[in-house]
Amino acid sequence: MKKNRIIFLSIPENFQNRFGDAQDSFQINPDIPIPVEIPEDLNEGADGEKNILENLSIEMILAGMLRVIEEGEADREWIEYYCAFIIFLRPDILTEINRLKSGGLDNENYKTANKLIRDGKAEKSLAFIRNFLEIYPLVWNGWFLLGWALRLLGRWTDGEAAFRKTIELGGDNSDTRNELAICLMEKGDTTGAKQELQTALQVDPENEKIISNLQVVEEIHQRITRISANK
Repeated sequence: MKKNRIIFLSIPENFQNRFGDAQDSFQINPDIPIPVEIPEDLNEGADGEKNILENLSIEMILAGMLRVIEEGEADREWIEYYCAFIIFLRPDILTEINRLKSGGLDNENYKTANKLIRDGKAEKSLAFIRNFLEIYPLVWNGWFLLGWALRLLGRWTDGEAAFRKTIELGGDNSDTRNELAICLMEKGDTTGAKQELQTALQVDPENEKIISNLQVVEEIHQRITRISANK
């Protein structure tokens, strides 16, 4: 499964106009580029930056800035600027941050595990995830991280159990259902995988990742059905 990547875009001259009265309430710094999260396999091409800027949305900016802040891999000046920019764009973000903190997602074990998994170090992340779950056993996000790491390590049955626990504790969303479906598919349960992906699409009907995975599962399921019928 491919993950999104971050690109930094220079600020065009007319960028200020996209935010109405932003000039009066927030000073956009033209010397600090904008981080934008895009699909890993997106081919930017010669006019890639121009095309992305033309279709730039607040959601794309928020996703990019939040990712940079979370990973902490930028100059402190940039991170502080992005924090201020996010609060300007989404004044209610502080409520969301407080909600995350109350669930332990500011815990160092959780943040370290999340980063390790994104960096392709799933095995190393397990110790941090388990430390987090010892403190926050009822926080579904920790079980999701555990399932994600186990799935990447090819431990399909353990991953399935972790994702079912995630759903049980309130993490019933399209990402969880998609990850659970991958575990089921790898175990040969194409019927179960198909059901999970269909459930995910009911919540997120335009998710291209889920649509693609469902097509793969259906093809495998049809192939198995044909083989069984010819025996």
